[in-house]
Amino acid sequence: MMKTFDEIYQELKTEDMQEINKLYECVKKKSKNQKRIALIICAIVDILILFLVSANLKSVFFSMFAIMFIFIIDTVIYVIITLISGFSKEYKELNTQYKNIVIKKIINNFYDNLEYFPYKSMPEYIYENAGYEYYNCYSSDDYFEAQINNKYSIQMAEVLTKEKREHEDANGEKREEEIVKFKGLFAKIILDKNINSELRIMQNGKFLLDKNKLNMDSSEFEKYFDVKTTNKIIAMQLLTSDVMEELIKFEDKTKMKYDIYIKNDELYLRFHSGAMFEIENLKKEILDKELIEKYFYMLNFTYNLSNKLINIINDTQI
Repeated sequence: MMKTFDEIYQELKTEDMQEINKLYECVKKKSKNQKRIALIICAIVDILILFLVSANLKSVFFSMFAIMFIFIIDTVIYVIITLISGFSKEYKELNTQYKNIVIKKIINNFYDNLEYFPYKSMPEYIYENAGYEYYNCYSSDDYFEAQINNKYSIQMAEVLTKEKREHEDANGEKREEEIVKFKGLFAKIILDKNINSELRIMQNGKFLLDKNKLNMDSSEFEKYFDVKTTNKIIAMQLLTSDVMEELIKFEDKTKMKYDIYIKNDELYLRFHSGAMFEIENLKKEILDKELIEKYFYMLNFTYNLSNKLINIINDTQI
């Protein structure tokens, strides 16, 4: 039986968290020490740079250049030391325990026959089949396979896609830049029934001149979402007032960009949530109530929306 957030949170509080709390305090202490070291190194480097260029500081241009150079050096030092802390044995162990104790418990509340692989990647072809924007760099973790109501297969993971581009600068030298295309949660659900069409719901979908754009009766819904479909009759049957209300409610509460795609007997959900199930998101304690509630709400919405669409599709005459 599915539990409420308060029930899940209370169960987590009663579990033996001694080891994970000890690890968390150790990681926090190390992180503080590393930040102090970073600040000390930055201060020493800044003083050395200022000493070496002090003779030229009367020039406004040179002064501005020195300030920019110091800022860049300080940023690089801070980032390197922060990255080193993320590779520590304690950090990795804490992240693993957090996923297996906290995250797994929340996921398990909504889905049956769960198999959760915190450091496994979702196969790229699953994401690629949804036909999103162009990318040429893919990575993923927090992959899980499960069932909705012991019947409908669901695969979900955190996914990051980027586009790597090469361009020439003013001096003719080749430069590479990375553009993040998507970073967040992605899910695929197998439906029982084939709708023999496609329905895509997006925010800022840019469907204005698309011949398959669907104009909705709800002006409030159209404020947030763009819809296109290859079968307008089926699309209108699926986008009931109840479904539209749920989509608007989630948008109002989270302010999170997300999109939905139904292709024949496959349902795809994509949330632009950024990195989700990581200890770097914790603020004060392992059982960060606000953060756990955010995870719970997202997975609850995913379950409710999937379940609702499955039932509507099953009841729709196709």
